Amino acid sequence: MPIIEVKSTIAGATLAEDVHTMLGGILFVKGTTLYEKEVEVLQAFMVDRVVIEDTDEPKTSAADENRSDSATSKVVTGGTKEKEQLPFHTSFAKAVSTFKNLVIRVQGGQNIPVMEVREVVTPLLQQVQDQPEFLLSLHRISRIDSYAYEHSIAVGLISYMIGRWIKVPEKEWMQVALAGTLLDIGKTRIDRRILQKPGKLTPEEFEEMKKHTVYGYQLIKASPGLSEGVALAALQHHEREDGSGYPLGLPGAKLHLYSKIVAVADVYHAMCSNRIYQKGKSSYVVAEQLLQDSFGKLDPHIVHTFVKRITDFAAGTLVELSDGTIGKVIFTDSNQPTRPMIEANGRIINLVENRNLSIVNVWERKART
Repeated sequence: MPIIEVKSTIAGATLAEDVHTMLGGILFVKGTTLYEKEVEVLQAFMVDRVVIEDTDEPKTSAADENRSDSATSKVVTGGTKEKEQLPFHTSFAKAVSTFKNLVIRVQGGQNIPVMEVREVVTPLLQQVQDQPEFLLSLHRISRIDSYAYEHSIAVGLISYMIGRWIKVPEKEWMQVALAGTLLDIGKTRIDRRILQKPGKLTPEEFEEMKKHTVYGYQLIKASPGLSEGVALAALQHHEREDGSGYPLGLPGAKLHLYSKIVAVADVYHAMCSNRIYQKGKSSYVVAEQLLQDSFGKLDPHIVHTFVKRITDFAAGTLVELSDGTIGKVIFTDSNQPTRPMIEANGRIINLVENRNLSIVNVWERKART
């Protein structure tokens, strides 16, 4: 197996041996695929050389935003037939491309092709169900130039998992996923000059933008195969519990459950993602903001369930703290899930006690196979 210098690592190379810190802890396990972020971590831990697998297969460019997991898995389709499952990032990119073409058709005046949208999201739903930790990295596989379509797919996946976690009846899971995926479909009726404006909207432009909720409701109502809840999610996902949202200023008691689910998913992914006018924040920083917003803005039960779940499977995740320290999450207190214990350089940092520190970056773990 070739031993190479970390600074010369080819993007997409796979580790042939575990990589340890100077104190003996495992930094990356055998089989981890190395990309730009992994190389940064190796350098931060002063690892000079690694052993990689010897392969003649072509590697992905370091500039490629659509990174693929190194492993594939099996998924049962229809309960009887097995087929090989694509790596999640590959499936996600494929779904985004297909969904973009479907949205273009809606922009052209067609009704929403509901069955085709279902076919787009179904493979991804199985993958996030099996490996919910993918929710921590959705923003990492997004690109600013295709953000709108990626956001829709991501919100659909997050909404689906929230629906499961808060025990929405199983027969409604797909409708919840579609509610998230189609939350912004009404933007197909908004002037592109407003949609693509890089700066702040004028009051008049913002009033026009707000109409995407009504347009979305109308488009979904006209499309067979979508429930009233999906239509109301499009209409109400910018409403807030205290009545401060739009378009109707409705309080929480008058909002459909789907709209409350989609609202949390929408805010979470948007705040985590890099956009033209905003740099994305870490999932932990965003989770803390969601908890604050659960006092009057977002449904507290949905927020607390979501935050607890996405931090439950964070053990072993590599993170960067606001002071530049890099370490691994080793324990999460369910009462304060956004303030876990971090192991870094042989010491334990308890973020509950160190309130001056926060997690500013999160690296995904190697996916289970």
